[in-house]
Amino acid sequence: MKILLDGAAVEVDGKATILEVARRQGVYVPTLCDHSRLAPHTACRLCIVAIKGRRGVAPACGTWVEDGMEITTRTPEIDRMRRQILELLLSEHPSACLVCSEKSTCGDYKSTIRKVGEVTGCVLCPNNGRCELQTVVERLRIDKVNFPAIYRDHPIHREDPFFERNMNLCILCGRCVRICHEVRGASTLAFLSRGSRTVVGTALDKPLLESGCQFCGACVDACPTGALFEKGVKYEPLPDAEKPVICGFCSQGCALVLELRDGRILASPPAEDGPVNRGQACVRGRFLVREAVHHPKRVLRPLVRKNGVLAESRWDEALGLAAERFAGAKPGEIAALGSAQDACEDIYAFRKFVRDGLKTRRVAGPEALSPQARLLALGAGQGFVPALNYKISDIGKAKAILAFGPVLPMVGLEIHEAVRRGAKLVVVGGSESPLLRCARAWVKTPAGSEGLLLAALSRILGESGAFADGQGIPGAAEFKKLLHEVRPADAAQAAGLSAEKLQALAQLLEKRKPAAFVFGPEFGEGPGGPANLAALWNLAQQTRGLLAPLGYESNFRGALAIANAVRWTSVGEAEALYRSVADGGCRVLYLAGPAPKFAARPADFVVVQDSYRSENAEFADVVLPAAAFPESGGTFVNVEGRLQALGPAIEPRGESRPGWRIVCDLARTMGLEGFDFPGPAEILAELAGVAPAFRGDDCLPLAAGAFLHEPDKTSPVFAVRLAPAGGPAPRFEHNPDRYQGLAMDREIRGLAFIRGKK
Repeated sequence: MKILLDGAAVEVDGKATILEVARRQGVYVPTLCDHSRLAPHTACRLCIVAIKGRRGVAPACGTWVEDGMEITTRTPEIDRMRRQILELLLSEHPSACLVCSEKSTCGDYKSTIRKVGEVTGCVLCPNNGRCELQTVVERLRIDKVNFPAIYRDHPIHREDPFFERNMNLCILCGRCVRICHEVRGASTLAFLSRGSRTVVGTALDKPLLESGCQFCGACVDACPTGALFEKGVKYEPLPDAEKPVICGFCSQGCALVLELRDGRILASPPAEDGPVNRGQACVRGRFLVREAVHHPKRVLRPLVRKNGVLAESRWDEALGLAAERFAGAKPGEIAALGSAQDACEDIYAFRKFVRDGLKTRRVAGPEALSPQARLLALGAGQGFVPALNYKISDIGKAKAILAFGPVLPMVGLEIHEAVRRGAKLVVVGGSESPLLRCARAWVKTPAGSEGLLLAALSRILGESGAFADGQGIPGAAEFKKLLHEVRPADAAQAAGLSAEKLQALAQLLEKRKPAAFVFGPEFGEGPGGPANLAALWNLAQQTRGLLAPLGYESNFRGALAIANAVRWTSVGEAEALYRSVADGGCRVLYLAGPAPKFAARPADFVVVQDSYRSENAEFADVVLPAAAFPESGGTFVNVEGRLQALGPAIEPRGESRPGWRIVCDLARTMGLEGFDFPGPAEILAELAGVAPAFRGDDCLPLAAGAFLHEPDKTSPVFAVRLAPAGGPAPRFEHNPDRYQGLAMDREIRGLAFIRGKK
């Protein structure tokens, strides 16, 4: 369509508001209530424009462009109305500095900036220099407020961790309330009271900790003023640099922006253009990056055990001792446990060193116990190769969703978005979950026996006629015979459902397509795990639904692809090796990253390569300090299979080094060849030659943003060799977290935030 914007002809493709078109054309239209992730709200009325042929003015943020429109964004009358609206806002907002005649000469640190109990002007406000209200005042050239000033005298809430709430600075734009409800699905914040007494708060004015807040920080990032502000940067100066980084706390691969001052991390807000998180984050990524990097448990220099005590040492001494003991041990006496929380370059260097240097086959990592690895094992036994890549955003397009166990925060947001669009969510499992807020039903099936419920759903769907022929999928006839042995009544009883509700659940999957099935590592563990996976795989084939397995470690997908190419370790072998090490089944142990906590010294000689002084480090003879993820950079593969590569955002603290460099230094100390890598780019190039998953069409390493190459897949088939579904079984704890608990002592001692939930 064609329109005229301030007299200029503009071509507009698709549906867009006047405000969106104006921004694309570089035309400034003031606004304080608009937000990229929120529906138009038209609250502040600053974006008013004139449209030819229409009476009065219209809000640009809430008016859709129509063909032939003639829009004027500035006239003397519009400017007068905007200034008057802004003056009304300022009459209830501390504005002494905004309209001060000396503000251009005011020093950055005049008075006791940011340390006062009551904010009366910009120089005392923690948001000074980054406030959207300041920007609008400057653009509209407000130098006087023609209305009497009113101070609302609301109490300042400082009792919660991570951020404060000062509603005296609030302009009631509603962005925090709407993003908490529309995007995050928490609905912790709301408008309270009416008229001039309206304020943003919580139910019964309770602290956020008691109101279901998960401290994702979305409200803080959405606030245009200083009403909501992060505690950790309240007294800090403005950043002098910003660096992009991929969050290393979990497998989502959220894009963050590190705000730096003199090379020191101040804050880590989410990147607006992050392909996975789209401007959102969880409590870890939003507030804990700085604490994780600067935590007192960081290992900043090599440690060597002397006279029974770990003491700081030189790199050459620590590497020399480790190399000597590695070289003096037989391959069968050595065990190596890797990490899935390091970059691909680090993981590949470690795997290559274990294979070519230590020459041992006793190596494993947590990626071998991930749901993706278990799916690969299921496919190998059934004659098919499962597709592991998917997009988290596709979950938001589903019409029916079955969720098993806790989910990752960004996956939770997509599920919430799908429900807002009309999807039906069913949570399966006995544990509480934030998803229950928007779930249609909660099926409290005992852990490990979900497969019986899923098989019963398959039988009901098969008998309904809709999927009687299996839609031409190989193995359909044999699978149908197996389903005759399934008794839906038994499944309903085990799940605590009536026969009618079980039928209704099956009909939900039949009528609402596409479906999505989301599950984490716990779903496939224990004796009943293989049957659970097989039953869920078959149900996904019947419904042509999306299968979305979730792993938790930040780079388990990359580690799995590397392990498959360099040294494959099956699920059973990995579990056996972990237990063997815990039982003292090796003489020399190399721990490259976090590992399960050992109750006793696991080997005669232990080398720990990690960023923190963990409990396992107390058994170590040598501790090699590894850089944290903002310091090391590299290539990470998120849970979707998406490659994300970034350089280091900051210099490593102390004498810590990236993992790949530590391994290469250790190999060179042992006199090994093939480890003279100048940098991570060369390691990635060699990795692409070894692991087809990292290879592009022209045989170069895949570029950032691409997805791992998956092997040519056979046609989808039913898994017809089903193991009997078992009951609850003990689970092998294989998910140690390098960062869990490290950054939480100061603000929320005694609280545990796990994977973005309280």
